[in-house]
Amino acid sequence: MLRIKSEEFTFNGKQADCMDFLSDLNNYKNLFPKDKIKNWKSEENYCEFNLQNAYTLEILKESVSKNIIFLKSGGKSPFSFEIKIKVSEKSNNICSAYIESEANVSAVLKTIIGKPLNELFNHMASKIEEFISEY
Repeated sequence: MLRIKSEEFTFNGKQADCMDFLSDLNNYKNLFPKDKIKNWKSEENYCEFNLQNAYTLEILKESVSKNIIFLKSGGKSPFSFEIKIKVSEKSNNICSAYIESEANVSAVLKTIIGKPLNELFNHMASKIEEFISEY
């Protein structure tokens, strides 16, 4: 099992706005590095894309609570995974967010994708701030 947790990023914004933004998987295209994804398809509860010309990933929205979004892999993904995005309100209009994931991958694949996925999640978490300020 591969476990990854991004850095925690603090930003200006309301928790409710952040959760609204992150609850719509159409918005996730803005969080991924544009040079690493191709063939993006999305709806509010689903997204699919090719990552680094290597994997097709399908992500489905599982559930949304006040401050946590649970996502999971779809059938087109080469391995099963779960993603949790947690948004906490620190004070008035100040929030923090981080991304956690567990992926069911072999030991070999773990060594290959562990670091790139960690970098990807850090990139995504840092992009939340950028898009919440515009949301």
